[in-house]
Amino acid sequence: MEKKVGIYDLIIIGAGAAGCSAAIYATRYSLKTLLIGGHMPGGLITEALEVENYPGYLSISGALLANKFLEQAKSLGAEFVADIVDRSYRSNRTHIVETLAGEVYEARALILAVGTEHRKLNVPGEKEFEGKGVSYCATCDGPLFKGKVVAVIGGGNSAVEGAQDVAAHASKVYLIYRSELKAASLYIENMRGNKKIVEVPGTNITKIGGDKSVQYVLLDRLFDGGRKLAVGGVFVEIGYIPNNTLAKSLGCDLTPYGYVKVNAAMESSVSGVFCAGDLSDASNQLHQQVTSAAEGAIAAQGVFRYLRGLKTVVES
Repeated sequence: MEKKVGIYDLIIIGAGAAGCSAAIYATRYSLKTLLIGGHMPGGLITEALEVENYPGYLSISGALLANKFLEQAKSLGAEFVADIVDRSYRSNRTHIVETLAGEVYEARALILAVGTEHRKLNVPGEKEFEGKGVSYCATCDGPLFKGKVVAVIGGGNSAVEGAQDVAAHASKVYLIYRSELKAASLYIENMRGNKKIVEVPGTNITKIGGDKSVQYVLLDRLFDGGRKLAVGGVFVEIGYIPNNTLAKSLGCDLTPYGYVKVNAAMESSVSGVFCAGDLSDASNQLHQQVTSAAEGAIAAQGVFRYLRGLKTVVES
């Protein structure tokens, strides 16, 4: 691979709220900044039809919000490439980043902002029917199931909200969860006011089946006298797992659940490597656009102080 000419002060991997916010602040610190955002800049927020809890917007689509983040970062001077990082390693006092497109970049510091991905059920039929009735975004794909009976799997906020979103289109929604509902009380109250939604508690999915598309799910216990539930779609909303492959390869300390441990400056255990957004263990694990954006700003400040030989954590 041929190395790119010049060395960046900072390479940010991930172009969602955390990555773009970090780029915005890094350019304000006059750091030569490269933002590598993959082929879907914005990450999982692009799946949301409406975002109603980001300050400054009563309602905005996730895709549009993500685009605004990226355009602002670029307008302030951050370089952006739509590529996927294959590996990263330290070479002397700098960090080398190699991409799938065969490019090689070099920087004095890194910010990992690659977030999380959907957690899978890992049951027979899930992979086979992905895109053929199995979806991981109730908000995005709900309109595709108009008039159908569907199942939403999970008991957290995303599942309970997702069940309501899908119910606006489907004729009936089974909300299947294995233990108890863990969503916010207001979400549960609103969901239980919708007569289209039927709860199936204390139950797991053991198989997703059908012919050319989803036609049924098998349950691990009886429900209404049987274990086979006829549905035309399955929405898996059981949380997320951290995209920590790069963090692991760099040697960053991780929590038992795989998130990158950071200090108050969003600095990892590896010198020159910072982490912001859903991949970090900060913000009390409140995975929201507003917390990701805040962490990105803090990480940029941490990098600025690190590059100038200052203590990254500001003493009060």
